[in-house]
Amino acid sequence: MSISSATPGTNRRLRRAAVAATTLGLALSAVGCGGSSEKKPAASPTPSATRSADPQAKAKSEVLAVYRSYWGAQIKAYAKANPVGSGLDKYAFDKALGKTESELVALKISGNVLKGKPKISPEVTAVSLDESPKKATITDCVDVTNWKMLKEKTGKEVKLPKERLTRFVTTVSVRTVGDKWMIVETQQQERTC
Repeated sequence: MSISSATPGTNRRLRRAAVAATTLGLALSAVGCGGSSEKKPAASPTPSATRSADPQAKAKSEVLAVYRSYWGAQIKAYAKANPVGSGLDKYAFDKALGKTESELVALKISGNVLKGKPKISPEVTAVSLDESPKKATITDCVDVTNWKMLKEKTGKEVKLPKERLTRFVTTVSVRTVGDKWMIVETQQQERTC
């Protein structure tokens, strides 16, 4: 039955149903465009099922995004032994930024750079939204097997100790600065993952 051939009462009900379905579809589309790869099932169209109603899930998504961006900035900085232009200071400060900058100075002095890319497997293991600043903890398994130290001038690989860990657990402290999540500290554990 088409809307135009329905009786006036049925016509109003069909129009209301169509408007409601369109509004619900637009609302669900807006929620899905938040930048997260997490998708909510379409079978739960109530407002309580939206991501915005779960501040813990939203915070975890934001924390992971900042952490991945932090790693992206580190990879750029280590590839040239210089933080300039890497964007590192957008994602890290305090001990995390100081540690990376110290490592970059050591690389520069030794004439080395890091090329390739580590693999990360981060998981947010704690979030505290009731504090000011808000805080979170990430536990990650970092695999640096394909992140090689090279002599900057020659490109020749620098031999590193065979007994060094190439896969290790890292604990990361994250907190808000204003309304933005930032990496505060990273601690490499002396254990494999």
